[in-house]
Amino acid sequence: MNRANKRKTILLILLVVIVASIAFTALAQEENKTSTQDVVDLGQKYCGSVEKKYGLMPNDTGYDRVVGPKVYYIDVTGVIDTAMTDYVRAAITKAEQDNAVLVLRLNTPGGYVDAALNIVTNISNARVPVVGFVVNKWAESAGTLILVSTHVAAMQPGTIIGSLQPVAYNPSTGAYEPINESKIINPIIKVLCEHGATRGRNATALVRFILKNDNYGAEEALRYHVIDMIAKDMPDLINQLNGSIVALPSGGTVLLKLNGQYEEIPPGPRITLLHTLSDPLLSGILVSMGMLIILFGLASGHYASAAIGALLLVMGLVGTGFNPNTASLILLGLGALLLIIEFYTPGFGVIGGTGIAMIVLGIALLPLGSTGFAISPEYASSLIKAIYGVGISFAVLTAFIVYKIIQVRKKKPIVWSIIGEEGRAVDEIGEDKPGFVIVEGEYWKAVSKSGVIKPDERVRVVGKEGPLLIVERID
Repeated sequence: MNRANKRKTILLILLVVIVASIAFTALAQEENKTSTQDVVDLGQKYCGSVEKKYGLMPNDTGYDRVVGPKVYYIDVTGVIDTAMTDYVRAAITKAEQDNAVLVLRLNTPGGYVDAALNIVTNISNARVPVVGFVVNKWAESAGTLILVSTHVAAMQPGTIIGSLQPVAYNPSTGAYEPINESKIINPIIKVLCEHGATRGRNATALVRFILKNDNYGAEEALRYHVIDMIAKDMPDLINQLNGSIVALPSGGTVLLKLNGQYEEIPPGPRITLLHTLSDPLLSGILVSMGMLIILFGLASGHYASAAIGALLLVMGLVGTGFNPNTASLILLGLGALLLIIEFYTPGFGVIGGTGIAMIVLGIALLPLGSTGFAISPEYASSLIKAIYGVGISFAVLTAFIVYKIIQVRKKKPIVWSIIGEEGRAVDEIGEDKPGFVIVEGEYWKAVSKSGVIKPDERVRVVGKEGPLLIVERID
């Protein structure tokens, strides 16, 4: 190939490269333009022109009061359910009483929409700053809804958020079906606008969490103004929060003065029990077993097993979302009824034990506070201790009885024999003349093969032929 042809080839290649570069650049610009247009349309369409009113404010902003130096935290893990709603509400109350900052450490795949919306409302009404902090793995779906609604949002490196589109769970097939009805989608988007965009969150990103199921890592979330900061751990988070000024929707602007110390608010027995039962697998098993045990117990006449089935059924229903307050009353009523039945039946067995278990669980599910039929924590603690004492006493007694029964069953069987026993003749007895004798306090028909035995003479049993004793006179 001569030099002229080489030059033509090189020029042709350069021309192709230039044209391709121009085409790719134009395509990228058009795609970016479309994405930008989509951003503008989504933000304006669903949230309008939302200004930042709450959350972190510039350091030169004036403030009304100081919050600190205490920092409390709770772990919002697993499924977001009614138990978590109660847990967050109680933690906010505790933080308000001590004028402390509350940190919600989120590590959840999501949960029930109603529970998450209730948590959002509690956060909005809080009189102290509530900080959302995604740790360990993620805060997807309902967890993202809670995070962006907190006054300050933070994430650990490596964690993710997003996928906020609601889904419907079909218990018969076990499948999750996305919900696209605007009647359900639009109210959730509006909640994000009112409780997220007003904290300075990117309104379009919030909308895309639902419509596009976007997911962000910590760096992306910070770059797109979905969160306020990235922190590697609690000390790092507290250090960044110290000296910040936060505007609260409940009214007022506060200055955070923290000393680096933090303390956990542990969940009570009620929260722990409800959160454990909310696991879909466990609640499904409890409901299924409860129904089957009730049906087979009633059909076979084993009513004690039906009581156990009722207990499992109620606990399973609580896990599926049944009102725990109503469930506690049902358990207390059934437990008292079973104990009454047990008092009128001999012994102490399954019915009484199930009744005590129902009363204990019913008390554990009672809400503690000052609303409704709630009882005070002190009274509940005393009552639970009393129930535990009675239950343990009955358990010890039952264990002792079972122990004695096992001991008896382990002993070798004793074969009783009447041979060699002594008694007294009632009638005159001969070899061919049977008569009655008294042996071991009982009347026996007997014969004598060693001569005639007169009445009232002492005899000894030397043999037995069927029901007939063979006796001899004792000299």
